[in-house]
Amino acid sequence: MENSHRLRSGKTVAEILTCPFANDIKKDILSWAHGQKYAIVSGGAQKTRNYDVPQTQGIKKLFTWMQGNLTEISNSLSWDSGSLYNLPDQDGRRNFKIDQHWLLNYPLDSWVEPHNHFPHALSFGYYVNVPEKSSPIVIDYHKVEVKEGQLVVFMSYKTHWVPPTPVPNRILIAGDIVYLSRFMDKINKPKKFTLESKGFSL
Repeated sequence: MENSHRLRSGKTVAEILTCPFANDIKKDILSWAHGQKYAIVSGGAQKTRNYDVPQTQGIKKLFTWMQGNLTEISNSLSWDSGSLYNLPDQDGRRNFKIDQHWLLNYPLDSWVEPHNHFPHALSFGYYVNVPEKSSPIVIDYHKVEVKEGQLVVFMSYKTHWVPPTPVPNRILIAGDIVYLSRFMDKINKPKKFTLESKGFSL
């Protein structure tokens, strides 16, 4: 991976990638952001509703790029976790999908209180607009300084928060990622039991 943030113990905190076309999609995402309705979350940050599908071509392009990197990101995050996910028999089952996303805007002096995103597998922030002196994201008490165009991915159970920001208009797309294992992009629902389905006729 491009960049791993690690604690002094060597444990991985987050994976960071820089979007190669960040400048191309920034205007598209910001134009969409300016037309959104926001709710005020604890700490004063502004949040849109959750979305299941990309709302603009720029976000669609971003998510396509992200989707192509999710397995490698997860492999990098998990290597020092002691998880059975790392065993060779998991090859072919390391499949992930972006589940939901929302946009966050931080006005002057706003913040987000400590929280996590369990039971999702991974969570992310893609930083669309990061003015100079913007606050970092803090993951497991480890400050991660962010830059415009960066994608930050971490395990969803990790507690994280954002301290009060001394500048306005820190804008990002945040979201959650599900682990699909062998089910790929289809979540199989149990079939309804009927006599006909078992080969019997009435």
